[in-house]
Amino acid sequence: MTRKVSILVVKGSAISGRGVFATQPIKKGQRIHLMRGKRMTMRAMFRAVDDGLENSADPLLIADGQYLDLNELSRTFNHSCNPNAFLRRQCTLTAIRNILRGEEITYDYSTSMVDGEKIRSLGHPVWTCRCKCGAPNCVGIIDQFQRLPARRRAYYLKNRYAPDFVLRKFAGNR
Repeated sequence: MTRKVSILVVKGSAISGRGVFATQPIKKGQRIHLMRGKRMTMRAMFRAVDDGLENSADPLLIADGQYLDLNELSRTFNHSCNPNAFLRRQCTLTAIRNILRGEEITYDYSTSMVDGEKIRSLGHPVWTCRCKCGAPNCVGIIDQFQRLPARRRAYYLKNRYAPDFVLRKFAGNR
């Protein structure tokens, strides 16, 4: 019988409350975690937020108008302006570089945030947040992908460090 060993542990984070950390080294390109949760439409997401059942920061945009109401582990990964992971395809967290044992695993939330215009057109506020990642290249705010500094957007697009729906929208079919 083989025993599956988790490469992740949740513990206190200097970035924000709790975070997810590597229990062993993770190699560049390695799949870290499949973000899981209940699929929901934009309308269902707004209803859950308006009813106080959901924090507006928790649902993950996974396609045009489609969200994932993240489970506890998936929502515990913190944001960083200098991330060591990214969302590949729709919601597969993947290492951008080698990650050391004990290192917090982070991704740039902005790389999956492209629905601001649609949200505004429906009369809802667009979620943004003051960034507390502490990275030397911190932009100070977590916001829509299109509002990232041009060099950072270009880096993510060139290296394909964003979900497929973002790559299609901003980089075409490269």
